[in-house]
Amino acid sequence: MKKPIKKATVLFLSALMLTGFAACGKAKPETTTSNLASTANAVSENTEAKEIDGKKLAVDFKEAVLVKVGEHTLYPEDLFEGSDRDRNYKDHMIEQLTQADKELHDDIYVYGIGESEVRGEFRFFGKMMKDGVIWDSADMTCWYDEEKGSFWDIDSRFRRADFNKSGLLDAKDFFAKVYANASNSPKCMKSGKGTITGTYLLACDGNGRLFYRFTVNKYSTVDVDAKTGEIISEHYWDGVYT
Repeated sequence: MKKPIKKATVLFLSALMLTGFAACGKAKPETTTSNLASTANAVSENTEAKEIDGKKLAVDFKEAVLVKVGEHTLYPEDLFEGSDRDRNYKDHMIEQLTQADKELHDDIYVYGIGESEVRGEFRFFGKMMKDGVIWDSADMTCWYDEEKGSFWDIDSRFRRADFNKSGLLDAKDFFAKVYANASNSPKCMKSGKGTITGTYLLACDGNGRLFYRFTVNKYSTVDVDAKTGEIISEHYWDGVYT
């Protein structure tokens, strides 16, 4: 019997941070741009100097870089940099994801790692993707079973929402707005040590609304409607539990 999905809000905040991998004795996972926004620019073109309170701050947003495992599994390039445990067991985690990938028919974006009930094995958290777009409501968990090995299970409440990429604006059109809002957050500025940097991915909500999710200074996120520029949500954190 498949186990119920467990939500992991904190994991999601760290989810969109992006490291490549070359497994010893295995085929090297493919490193690629996310292709979630079709009009990404080079980093040098995205970098601007902004001045706030007499101080120049660097703002640098770029499209997330994802690493591909198997045919359908993608993860942010620094997924395994979150802790010493993740770095040390990276090879084994890749093996688990590779095994689970064989049963997939849809693309999966992996954003978090947890402990499995089985000692020495791991659980992964992800979301389904289509055409480079992450379904934000398609929560998935990769479980480990001693008999079956690793396999993906999806939240039974998920319903596929149709989305339309026509009229999609370039993410760079919203850089200034995201920067301005993030720079007004003391927690966000503290985590960035006076700079604003980040990555973005293209996603859609349960109604098919497309939005760019900006991960700012590692711990903060800003969601922007990809067609209107409306700020949908903002969550700022400095990475410190109080």
